[in-house]
Amino acid sequence: MPGSAPPLHIWSDDETVGFGFDDEAEPLVVSWRWIRDNSRDATSFDASTRQRIVDTFTLDPRQPAGDVTIDGDHVRVSWPDDTADSLLPITLLREVSGRGPGVDYALWHTAEAAEMSPLPYDAVVRSEDGRAEWLHDISRFGVGLISGAPPETSSVNALVARIGYVRQTIFGGTWTLAAGLTEHADSAYNTDTLEPHTDGTYSHDAPGLQLFVCAERTGDGGESVIVDGFAAADHLRVHDPSAFHTLTTVPVPAHYIEHGVHLRAQRPTIRLDDMGNLLQITFNNYDRAPFALAPGDMDEWYRAYGAFHELIADRSRWWSTYLTPGDALIIDNWRCLHGRMAFTGTRVFHGCYLNHEDFEGAIRVNATAIGTM
Repeated sequence: MPGSAPPLHIWSDDETVGFGFDDEAEPLVVSWRWIRDNSRDATSFDASTRQRIVDTFTLDPRQPAGDVTIDGDHVRVSWPDDTADSLLPITLLREVSGRGPGVDYALWHTAEAAEMSPLPYDAVVRSEDGRAEWLHDISRFGVGLISGAPPETSSVNALVARIGYVRQTIFGGTWTLAAGLTEHADSAYNTDTLEPHTDGTYSHDAPGLQLFVCAERTGDGGESVIVDGFAAADHLRVHDPSAFHTLTTVPVPAHYIEHGVHLRAQRPTIRLDDMGNLLQITFNNYDRAPFALAPGDMDEWYRAYGAFHELIADRSRWWSTYLTPGDALIIDNWRCLHGRMAFTGTRVFHGCYLNHEDFEGAIRVNATAIGTM
């Protein structure tokens, strides 16, 4: 608005231009060629396709400096020749600097801190407000709960369509989970307790989310258990930085082996993005493949891995729910670990996996729709 302070401070020299934001973080400093390459003016960028059209490879690496001004919510750069002015949205500069809107997640170290309630199935499937609230729960807590779903596979497909599409894996697209099934050799198909873990540790791109719809339930036990893996990792970062460093740097291999199938992948237990933010938890001691480090390094890895396990095995951190027919549960498999208590009777779920990129895209679209990006 007129008279308000500029949202950023700008300085430049013959080689670079700098953008300082109103915080104490490092400024964004880029070359003049970078300005030309990332301009959103009509000669550089196709707004209808959101694609770059400037020829990056013909830009002068020693692009002469331009005149920089703030033009509303853009930065405008006028060049000394007849080249069209370059335009950069201030939101883009903030995003590139690492200050753009991220996932609004809330770490929960105890079950009580996961403040969510079941959402009605019809609201999520049929209304944009319901969908937005569901996405908010998943992004904030890493888990979302729904009630009133038809206890059948059609509910899985309807819910997935609100985020993306069903991911195909060795288990198929949509699948049924129940004790006694013999199609696959996995501990999920028995009645024993399963410690909290993430799925797809043996996949290079682990499933992003996992959706369950309860179809049939009798007997005792079998509560679904969820643990906030980001909260556990954050605890280690603060209280045991040596263990945190080990778990962010040592790739841990995992495998899935059954007749005709041998999958294998590896990555650190705690994966960070380029800004040092928590990105993905990979922890499944059932599927961990043998590997060896130098004896001293192996001892430190065992200690760090055990420290993380101690946190996720702490039942005060467990959010648990007894799912009955019509209940649906979705879990961010890159953030939360899930398990179950031992049970008797029948416990039948229909479910599937989704890609994390589709979930992230749905969050961005939702944020744009409500004007937060």
